[in-house]
Amino acid sequence: MARACAFVLLALGAAANDNGLALTPPRGWRSWNLYGANVNQSLIEGVMDAMVDRKRLVNGKPTSLCDLGFCDVGLDDNWQACGDARAAPGMNYHDANGKPIVNVQKFPDMRKMTDHAHGLNLTAGWYGNNCICKDKCRTEEECDKQIRGDVAALREFNFDAVKLDGCGGELDLVGFNKYM
Repeated sequence: MARACAFVLLALGAAANDNGLALTPPRGWRSWNLYGANVNQSLIEGVMDAMVDRKRLVNGKPTSLCDLGFCDVGLDDNWQACGDARAAPGMNYHDANGKPIVNVQKFPDMRKMTDHAHGLNLTAGWYGNNCICKDKCRTEEECDKQIRGDVAALREFNFDAVKLDGCGGELDLVGFNKYM
């Protein structure tokens, strides 16, 4: 039975965005496994600094994690302002135009944070449809508006990558790809 299932899965093939990016999985660090929900901009910028720190020796040579190929720093969940008064009816962190609402107490300047990463020759990743706030769009139009807002924010903040999973209501990866 397991072989039959594996064959069926292989026969179906895999769909991907063939744009030449992410030909291999990104190597780096994401905030969730260390900080969980207890994350903020200064912690993330400190991790960025640590990724390029050459205080470690590899074969007697000062080496950073980025020198070893681990050059991506990803901000995971809890950047958003859950339950913000500006959220659209029924939403937790998107306004009526679909724009995500950032918790500026924890992340006062997302663009400054990604600029810090880029100044260190790192890439910066962002978590899109997150678990903590769990916006569940009720209509296709609402989902599309949120996706457009998330992609616009990704560009505005100058993130290099986005992590998407099954936590939020925005599950239409084709939709994300359409606006990327």
